[in-house]
Formats: sequence, C-alpha cells, structure tokens
Amino acid sequence: MKAVLKIALGFLMIFLSSASLRAQTNIVDATVEDSIIYSRFRYFGATFHNLGLGAQARWGKRLNVYKNRFFEVEIQSLRSWKQLKMVNPYVINSKGYVYGKVNYAFASRFGIFLDKRLNRKPGFENGVEVRWIYGGGFSLGITKPYYLYVIYFEGMYSYSIETEKFDPNPSWDDIYGRAPFTKGMNELSFYPGLYLKMGLNFEYGQKKTKISALEVGGALDVYPTGLTIMYGQPKRVFFPTMYITLTWGKRFNKY
Repeated sequence: MKAVLKIALGFLMIFLSSASLRAQTNIVDATVEDSIIYSRFRYFGATFHNLGLGAQARWGKRLNVYKNRFFEVEIQSLRSWKQLKMVNPYVINSKGYVYGKVNYAFASRFGIFLDKRLNRKPGFENGVEVRWIYGGGFSLGITKPYYLYVIYFEGMYSYSIETEKFDPNPSWDDIYGRAPFTKGMNELSFYPGLYLKMGLNFEYGQKKTKISALEVGGALDVYPTGLTIMYGQPKRVFFPTMYITLTWGKRFNKY
C-alpha cells in the first residue's frame, strides 16, 4: 500500500510541476506579447451607409499611449433618397432600372485622422477597446451618366433596342431596363470638395498584432459646385451619411 501511495504521490508531483511550468510559460509568453509596443498599423474596411456602400484603406502610426494618427483612402457610392428601382411588367425578361436617374455618383476621399483611446481592454483575449476617431480631408465627387435600354417599335412584330440616357419627354416607346455600368465610362465628371468624419471605433480583436473592429459614425461630403443624381432635382452640395464599417488589419513595427 505504501508503495502505491509513493507512486501516486510521485505522479501527482510530476503533474503539478508540469502544470506549473506550463502556466509560467503562458504567463511569460503573455507578458512578452503585451510588453511589445507596435508603432505602425494598417487595415482595410467594408462600409455600409444610408446612401450606399464603400471600401476603405487606412494606415498610420502611434503617437503616444492614447492617440494614433492615420491616413484614409475611401470610395463610396452615393444615391438619392428619391430613387426607386422598378421593373417593366409589360416586357418579358426586362431588367431593373431607376426611373428619372441621370447619373451614378461616387465620393472618392483622402483624409488625415486622429483617434483617441477612451478605454483600455482588460486583455487581448477578451474585451473591447473604444476609440473616438475624427478628421477629414479632400473629397472628389464623381458622376457617370446613367444609361437605359429603350425600345423602339418598328412594326406590329418588330422592334429595336437602343441605349440612351433618361429623357423626361422621350421618343422611345418603352423601357427595357438599365444598360451596363461600363456604358458612359468616357463621360465622367469630377467635383472637388471636402469631407469631415467622426465616429466610435470598437476594437475586439483577440491578438495584439491583429486588428478586428467595428466602427459607427457620421460623415459629411461638401461639393461647392453641386452634383445631380436624379432628373429635376437641384444640384446637391451636401451629402450627410451615417455609416457602419467592419475592418481587418494588423499592427507591426517598422525596422
């Protein structure tokens, strides 16, 4: 019996020693990981906002414990509140289109931002770090004509389909649907302007070197000369948007 107890105690001591060693190793690894200060970062994001969709890229550096500075490049689609997609019910296999739309519109942005840390995560394995981001820069409005497939009846059983821009007093007989987006790429128009953006960034990544975040906020694009999306509407100068952005990226040091 004593021999069995000695063997059991021996195995228990070995198990406890190995468990302690593993715990110490994990603590050392965690300490080393947490002690590294990464001065650079870059990440990419997909944006959903009340006037369309967008994509962004950001890159920057750490200024101090609480602040980062970064640059942003972004492209956003812009739509009108009044546009409504429809399908011609009287034409077989017709395509969806927006009646009265004269231009596709986009906002191409380049800005500089600061973010300020509002709280610190308890650890990179769990928790959320919140940052307040604010900044702005140059915004280039871009429009491209919106083309339609239209029908001309040439007889009782014959017709032709042409590609034309919207006309409130058309000579065509009916609308078949929206023409391909590539039509009119040589007719782009540009509108220089400015934009401002402010939001809250919620960083929930579980590794210090990886960035996973959700950002919510608002932006305002201003184009002094104004641009038109729908027929009959005055040129719009201000484009306010509310957005949600999902981002993925990494932190690193530049040696």
